[in-house]
Amino acid sequence: MRFPLNPAGGRPLGRAPWWAACVAVIVALATALAGGAVAARAAATAQVAAAELLSQGKPATASSTENATTPASAAVDGNAATRWASAFSDPQWLRVDLGATATITQVVLNWEAAYGRAFQIQTSADGSAWTTVYTTTSGTGGLQSLTVAGSGRYVRLLGTARGTAYGYSLWEFQVYGTSGGTTPPPGGTIPDPTIQSLEATNGPLATATYTVPNPSGYKAGTVTYPTASGSYPGIVLMPGYQGTQANLSWLGPRLASWGFVVINVDTNTLSDTPDQRGTEIRAAGTQLLNLGNATGNPLSGKLNGTLGVSGHSMGGGGTMVALRDDSRFTAGVPLAPYHQSPNFAAVNKPTFFLTCASDVAAPGNTYAKPWYNSMTQAEKLYIEVPGDHLCPMTGNGNKAKQGKWIVSFFSRWLRSDARFTPFLCGTPRDADRTNTSLVTQWMDTCPF
Repeated sequence: MRFPLNPAGGRPLGRAPWWAACVAVIVALATALAGGAVAARAAATAQVAAAELLSQGKPATASSTENATTPASAAVDGNAATRWASAFSDPQWLRVDLGATATITQVVLNWEAAYGRAFQIQTSADGSAWTTVYTTTSGTGGLQSLTVAGSGRYVRLLGTARGTAYGYSLWEFQVYGTSGGTTPPPGGTIPDPTIQSLEATNGPLATATYTVPNPSGYKAGTVTYPTASGSYPGIVLMPGYQGTQANLSWLGPRLASWGFVVINVDTNTLSDTPDQRGTEIRAAGTQLLNLGNATGNPLSGKLNGTLGVSGHSMGGGGTMVALRDDSRFTAGVPLAPYHQSPNFAAVNKPTFFLTCASDVAAPGNTYAKPWYNSMTQAEKLYIEVPGDHLCPMTGNGNKAKQGKWIVSFFSRWLRSDARFTPFLCGTPRDADRTNTSLVTQWMDTCPF
C-alpha cells in the first residue's frame, strides 16, 4: 500500500513517525549485532578490526533529488525520520565520501516505501573508477543489512531498476568498516598544514588555469586547478552586485594550490539577483563536473564529485540559495552575504560566514547572523573582521588570515581532512579569535 500524500508536493509522506522510531530501534539493534559479529571475527582471526560506522555526517552527493526536502545528506545524518529521494527515473545513485580509504565490511540500507529492485553497492578510491561489491536484481526494500568485502574512500549505491513508480528513497545509508585515517587527494600529496603555510599566498600544489570554452547558464568562467594527477573537490566562486571574476581572483589560486578545482565565474548580468546568482552557481557546478567527466580538456578526471561554494555580497546570498536548494553543494563560505528575503533555516551544510564590522551594505547583524542562528542543524563558523563591505574582495582585508580560515574550512568539510580543524576549532585558532584588532566577533559550533 502507499502512504498519505504530502499536500505540499503530492509525494507520499512515507512511513508514519512511529514507524520511523521503530526503524531507529531496529537499525540500532542491527548495528549492535553487526558490530558484535565483526568483533567476533576479529577475535577469531586476529586480522579484522571491529567495524565502525564510517558514513554518518560525511559529505554525500546524488545523481538527483526529488525536491529540496530530500537531499543526499539526509541519508547519512543519523536521523531515521529524514530521507534522500531521487527523481522518478533509472538509473540513479547516492554516494558518500568517507574522507579516507577504508575497508568496507557492511552496508545497511533503510529504504522508504520507494525502494530499489535492482541495485549495486560500489566502492572507489578516486570517485571515478568503481568496483562492485554487491549486486541484486530482486531487492524487496525495507531494512537490508548487506555483508560486503571491499575498500575505498567512496561508497555508492547505484540503482538500475526501481521497485515502484517513484524514485529511490532511503531513510539511512550506513557504511561500516575500518577506517584507514585521512588521506590526501591521489597524486597531490598535501603536507601537514601550519600557520605559516596556510597564511602564505600559495599552498603546496602547483596550479594552472583553464577558460571554460562554452559557459552554460552563466556568462564566463575561469578554472584554476592542481596540475598533479588525481581528483579533487570542486568549488564555485560567485561575485557580488556589479562584480566580476576580479572580485575573488585572490581566492581561486589559493584554494587550488591546497587541492581544489575552482571555477571563478561572471554572472549573466552585473545586476543579477541573489536568487539568479544561486541558479548560476548551480549551473557552473554542473558544468565543472561535466568537464571532469569529459575527455579532451585539462579538467578530465580532476573532479571527485564533491562541490563547495563561496560568494561575496549578492553572491553570498546566492551561496546560501545553492546550499539550501542543491544537495551537491556540501559546504559553503558566504562572504559579507546579502539577500533581501531569505529563509535559510533549512540549510544543514557546514557554513562559514565571513562578515565585515563596518559593512553598511550587508551588516552581519541584519543578514548573516540571523541566518547563522536559524541554522540549528548545521556545523557553523561566524567571523567578523574589521573593514567595510569590500573586506573579503581582492585587494582588501587581511588575506593571510582570510585565506587560512577559508582553506581550512573547505579542507575540513570537502575533503574531511581533520588536520585543518585546529586552525578553526583548536589551540592554533586562539591567537586569531582573541585578537580584537583582527577579529571583532567569533562564533562557532566547535568541536566540529
